[in-house]
Amino acid sequence: MTRRRVTVVTCDHGPVTFDEPDWCATPHEHGGAKVDVFHDGPEIGLSVQSRQGRSRILQAALTQFPFASDPARRVPYVTVLVDGTWQGFDSAGLRELAEGLVGYAGRLRDLAAELDRITAGAG
Repeated sequence: MTRRRVTVVTCDHGPVTFDEPDWCATPHEHGGAKVDVFHDGPEIGLSVQSRQGRSRILQAALTQFPFASDPARRVPYVTVLVDGTWQGFDSAGLRELAEGLVGYAGRLRDLAAELDRITAGAG
C-alpha cells in the first residue's frame, strides 16, 4: 500500500504530519482539531431512474479517522449513507448489508412481476 506524507495545521496541536493511505481522496483542510482529521475514499453510489428523474439511493466510501479517541475509528472502515446519516460498517457488517440488499432485490423483482400481472389486464 503506497502512502504519502501529509502535514495539516490543526487548531489544537499545530502542524501534524501523518501518512495518508493511497485510497484517500480527501483534500485535507487546515484549522480543525487533530481528532477530526479523516481520510475518505472515493464514493461509490447507486443511482436509479424513476418517473421523477434520476436519484442516488445509496452511497458508500472507505473512511478512517487516524487520531480519533475511539480506537475502532482509527482503522479503515466503510461508511454508507443510511436514512440521511453516514453509518460505519466493518467488513462483516458490510457483507451482511450486501446480503440484505440481495434479498431486497429479490423482493423488488417479485413486486415487479406482481405489477406486471396487475397491469397486464388494465391496458
